Amino acid sequence: MAFVTEKEELKPGLILFRRGDVDHRMWYCRMKMPKADRYKTVSLKTTDREAARERAFDQDADVRFRIKHDVPVFNRPFRDVAHEYLLTQEARAKRGEISVARPKKLRAVIEGTLDRYAGSTQVHLIGDERWGGYPAWRRENGAGRHRRNGVREVSADTAQIFADHEAERRTKVQQTLGIRVLKPIEVKPSKERVIPFISDSTIRFEMSIFGAIMNYAVKKRYVPASQRFDERPKLKTMRRDEFTLEGIPQAPHRRPQVDW
Repeated sequence: MAFVTEKEELKPGLILFRRGDVDHRMWYCRMKMPKADRYKTVSLKTTDREAARERAFDQDADVRFRIKHDVPVFNRPFRDVAHEYLLTQEARAKRGEISVARPKKLRAVIEGTLDRYAGSTQVHLIGDERWGGYPAWRRENGAGRHRRNGVREVSADTAQIFADHEAERRTKVQQTLGIRVLKPIEVKPSKERVIPFISDSTIRFEMSIFGAIMNYAVKKRYVPASQRFDERPKLKTMRRDEFTLEGIPQAPHRRPQVDW
């Protein structure tokens, strides 16, 4: 059975057709992208031929408007874009441009925490709020297994202090943007009576991969350039003790040698 049936060319690069592999009688249109060997197919949600023709021209005009104003034409979930990015990094590893271990680390983050956080979200819908909310989400939901992926085990009181600081920072950002303020972060001990808490370095590493995927989406014109996130949120938790010179033995003072 032919996939395309009752095909009608409305104009060069725009065709109207029905699908032969489905039971319904809805019309579809397929548009060729200007200056590219790509097509976009859209369901017109009607069985009426005349209504389908009008909607097909509307879809064609919408695509041309998007291209003219640098608006993404193809909507796709973050998960698919992340997979494309991972394939490019695996190809780089085969060419020797990056280490073989690098794609393995990327895959663990992409198919793990990032997929849970934004996998099903359309990539063009990921904005500043979604980007900036990752640290709080990671600490609330992404602890994972103990002693893995940067998880530190701290007391309940210490963990709540960290969570309160993060919630305060998040609230200020939300109030500035005029959006709904989320509920405070509450941490609970695990069965071992400890609080698994994600380290700042782990969050920074994961957000660097998050940002690299969004930059890849910009490069492929899946999203506009305004969705490039190179600057990561500042994290102010779980710092190491301040380094001082106290207690460090000093080398004995030596008089400079002078040749007379």
